Amino acid sequence: MKITELLDINSIDLNPQISNKEEAIDHLVNLLDQSGKLNDKEIYKESVLNREKQSTTGIGDGVAIPHGQSEGVKTAGLSAMVVKEGLDFKSLDGQPTYLFFMIGAPKDSEGAHLQALAQLSTLLMEEDFRNALINASSKEEFLQLIDAKENKKEEVKEIVHPAVLAVTACPTGIAHTFMAAKALQQAGEALNISIKVETNGQEGVKNQLTQEDIEHCKAIIVAADKKVEMARFEGKKVIQVPVRDGISKAQELVEKANNGDGEIYHHEEKKEKQNIIRLFYKHLMNGISHALPFLVTSGVLYGILYLFKDQVLTNQLLILTSNVQQLISIMIIPIISAYIADSIADRPGMLSGFAGGLIVCQGISITSISTSSPSLLAGIIAGFLAGFVSLMLRKLFSYLPQCLKGIEASLFHPIISTIIVTLLMFYLNSYLYIGHTYILNYVSLVESQMSTKVLFGFVLGMMMAIDNGGPINKTAYVFSIGMLMSYDYYPMAAVMAGGMIPPFVIALTATLSKNRFSNRKDALMNYINGISFISEGAIPFIQKESQVILPACCLSAGLAGALSMYFNCSIASPHGGLFLIWMVQNPISYLSLIVCSTLVGTILLILFTKLKKES
Repeated sequence: MKITELLDINSIDLNPQISNKEEAIDHLVNLLDQSGKLNDKEIYKESVLNREKQSTTGIGDGVAIPHGQSEGVKTAGLSAMVVKEGLDFKSLDGQPTYLFFMIGAPKDSEGAHLQALAQLSTLLMEEDFRNALINASSKEEFLQLIDAKENKKEEVKEIVHPAVLAVTACPTGIAHTFMAAKALQQAGEALNISIKVETNGQEGVKNQLTQEDIEHCKAIIVAADKKVEMARFEGKKVIQVPVRDGISKAQELVEKANNGDGEIYHHEEKKEKQNIIRLFYKHLMNGISHALPFLVTSGVLYGILYLFKDQVLTNQLLILTSNVQQLISIMIIPIISAYIADSIADRPGMLSGFAGGLIVCQGISITSISTSSPSLLAGIIAGFLAGFVSLMLRKLFSYLPQCLKGIEASLFHPIISTIIVTLLMFYLNSYLYIGHTYILNYVSLVESQMSTKVLFGFVLGMMMAIDNGGPINKTAYVFSIGMLMSYDYYPMAAVMAGGMIPPFVIALTATLSKNRFSNRKDALMNYINGISFISEGAIPFIQKESQVILPACCLSAGLAGALSMYFNCSIASPHGGLFLIWMVQNPISYLSLIVCSTLVGTILLILFTKLKKES
C-alpha cells in the first residue's frame, strides 16, 4: 500500500501553531480524526502516548513518526504536519523536529502500522526530499512530492540485475564485514553504478547473491578475509581483495568491476594463484571465526562458574553448567581444525580436520595420553595437514574409473584422509606438545618478572592498534586465544584493553573538539564500538590521518596492555569488551586503566595534530 493511499489531504497541515510535543501529538490526532480514520480519538491518543513512553518516535534528522495500533482506529491512515521553525520533540539526535507523520492502525491490522513505518522511514532517508516536504507551498504539492518519490522508488526496483556484485566477510563477522559493505554501496551510489553487496557476518549470509544476479553482472568484488562460497562464480570476472580494501579502496574497486576488470575465476585453479601468506591467513581465520562462538560461550560459562565456585559441587544446575562448559571447550580445537581444512579442500577435508583436532584436544600420542591443556598450535597444524592431505587425495582420486566416482566422496575420501591424518597426528602430537610446553614455559618466564610482563602487555596492546583488525592485530588476538585455551588469561585482558582504546580515543576527541572530525556522529558512535571491543570503528578516521591518529592510538593501546599486565587483570572470554567486565579479575583497575589510556591517547592526538599544523 502506498503512503499516498493512507494520507488524506484533509489530514495535512503545513503551518500549525504548535509550541511543544504534547500539542504536536494532539494536533496530529485531530488531523487524523478529521479525515475520518478514527472512531474514538481519545482511545487512539492513549495508544500513541503509551508508545512514546517506551521511547521517543523522534527518529532524528528533523523527522518524527508517532504511531499507535488501537481499537480507536477505524481504518489505517496517516496525518502529517510541518513546523517550519522546528520543535523540541525529544528526538534521538537531540535536534529540533520539522516534519511530522502520525500513523494510525486498527487493533487487528496485523502490523499495518509497522509496514507504513518502514515505508516512511525509507522515503525520508534523503535530506533533499525531507527539505522539499518542509518547504512545500501547498498540501497538494506535499502529496505530489510523496507520490513522485514512491513512483521513483518503484522504477528503481525494476532494475533486477545490478552491474556490480560484491561479497564482504571478516573473521569475526562484526565490523569489517558491514563497514566494507557500506563503503561499497556508497561508492556505487556516488558513481551511479548499481551494486548489490552480500554480507557474510556473524548472523550468517545476508542479501545473498542469486544465480541470476551472478549471470548478468559485469564483475564480482570479493572483499574477504575468510572463506566464502566461490564455486558459484565459475567463469565470471572476480576481483579478490582483503576486506580492508573494501573499506579504504571502495570507489576504485567499484570502478574496476564496472569496467569489467578482474580475472576469469576458475574454482579449481584460483587457489594456486593467490599469495601464500594471504592464503595461510585466510584459512586460519576461517577456522578461528567458526570457533569464536564456542570460545565466547565457554568463557562466559566459566565466568559464571567462577562466581559460584563454592557451590559448583553441590548445586545440580551448576554441575550441569560445568559439564556443558567442558563439552563446549572440548569442541573448540576440532572446530578450528575442521574449518581450516574446509577452507583449504572444501567439505571433503572437514572430517579428517575434525578427527585431527580431536587427537590434539585429547592429547593422544605414541608416547602417552596427555591430560595437559590442549595446544592451539597443534590444532592449527592438524587443520592444515588435513586440508593438504585432502587436496592430494582429490588429485589421486581423479584417476579412478568413472564407475567408482559415485562413492569417492562418500566413502573413499573421508575414510582414507581420516586414517592418514589421525596416524600422522598420533605420531606428531608428542613433538607438538613439547613445542607447546616450551611456549608456555617461555610465556610463564616473561610473566614471572614485572618488567618483562609489562613490556609484553605493551607489545600486545600496541599490536591490536597498529592495523585494527588486520594481520598484526589478528596475530596478537590468535596468540591470546591460544594462551586462553592454556588457562593463561592475562594476555587476553591486555589484548582486549588495547583493542578498545582506538575507538575510545576517536570518540573522546570528537566529544572534546566538535569540529575535529567532519563526520562527528560516526566518531561519537565509537563509544559503542569501544565498549563492544570493536577496534575497527577507528579505521575510517585512521585512514584519513594515519600520521597523526595512528601513533596516538598505538601508544595509548600499548599503555592499556602494559597497565593490564601490571594490575594482573585477566579474562576468560575472547570477546565482549566491557559488557563482560564482571568476568575480569580486578575490574576496577581494568576500568581505570582503560579510562587513563583513553585520556592519554586523546591528549597525544590533540598534541600531534597541533604539531602537524605548526610544521
